[in-house]
Amino acid sequence: MTRYITPIGPIRLFPIERMGDIDITMVWQIAVSVILSLVVFKISQKVVSKTPGYQKDDKNIPIYYAVSCISMSSLLFFYGWSIEFVKGLLFMLTLLYASVSDIQTHSVSDFVSVLIFVTGFIGVSMTDLPLMLFSFLAVFGFLFICAMLSKNKLGGADVKLSAACAFLLGFEKGVIGLAIGLFISIITNLIIEMNKKSKDQPFPLVPYLSIGFMLMYYC
Repeated sequence: MTRYITPIGPIRLFPIERMGDIDITMVWQIAVSVILSLVVFKISQKVVSKTPGYQKDDKNIPIYYAVSCISMSSLLFFYGWSIEFVKGLLFMLTLLYASVSDIQTHSVSDFVSVLIFVTGFIGVSMTDLPLMLFSFLAVFGFLFICAMLSKNKLGGADVKLSAACAFLLGFEKGVIGLAIGLFISIITNLIIEMNKKSKDQPFPLVPYLSIGFMLMYYC
């Protein structure tokens, strides 16, 4: 008996007539992503250079740039081209400025907290504002009491920045981000204390808070 086998053609995920459009779209997206990365890198350079106490020979500068580019790529991966991406990018750059400022001078300007607070209004509705304000007041009140009980070992900038981040993220994410940042800072501080001779050097808290709050923005 003679058997006839029907040949199997090549399997394509997309119709042939659409392949050109898909290739063009992919190339366009890659090109825009590369351009955006360069723009964010330049903006990061400007942000870091404008921080108080900036020094060109600071060994941490490449780390700042790398963190900003990784954060931008992560935002683009999670949110794509959306209002959440723009909001997260502003949030990240503001936290970068605050972190570098705290590392260099152990102080953060009040306008940083104001800028984060204003950024929190992007992409939200009026119905979200009551809970956002509650988050701000709850975190501010709790940290203010902690600062008073600890005899101001917790800085005013830390309190205001954390409250502003809670306003932007919401109560649950704000509290979790605060807990993550404090946990990382405690572990890091313990390691530093075991290896350094002077025990009274100031410890920048904002970079660790920024890590916690930025991680919760992705959630």
